[in-house]
Amino acid sequence: MKPWILYSILTVLCWGLWGVFSGLASAYSRPRQTLIFQAVGVIVVVAVVLSLEQFQIQRTAAGFWWSVAAGAVNFIGFLAFFAAVQKGKVATVISLSSLYPVITIVLSMLFLHEKISKREGLGIAFAMTAGWLLSAKTF
Repeated sequence: MKPWILYSILTVLCWGLWGVFSGLASAYSRPRQTLIFQAVGVIVVVAVVLSLEQFQIQRTAAGFWWSVAAGAVNFIGFLAFFAAVQKGKVATVISLSSLYPVITIVLSMLFLHEKISKREGLGIAFAMTAGWLLSAKTF
């Protein structure tokens, strides 16, 4: 199996656990506080990664600022997510918010000039249909 597939599977497993843990956390704290508490977990992982990198950081200005922008919009998205989880069903919120790759695909086509095949387009259509089916009765 190719390494990227294993990493992708690990990503799915971690994000699946993240969704459940976030649902549990939202039962005990407000959305902004949940985000702050999750940031503590991020800081712990950052410390481990810095240690593995022997505290040697190689960076470029563009890489740094694009990463900062990604982190900022990610955390704004988390705030919205936690507010949604607090008011809705975790399974439905996760299902609907997990359609974010569709936005990534469209923006990648526009700004990175990536192309999608008919098969990938069909996959996007199925994903959108699944999102609608999983959340339609809640609208």
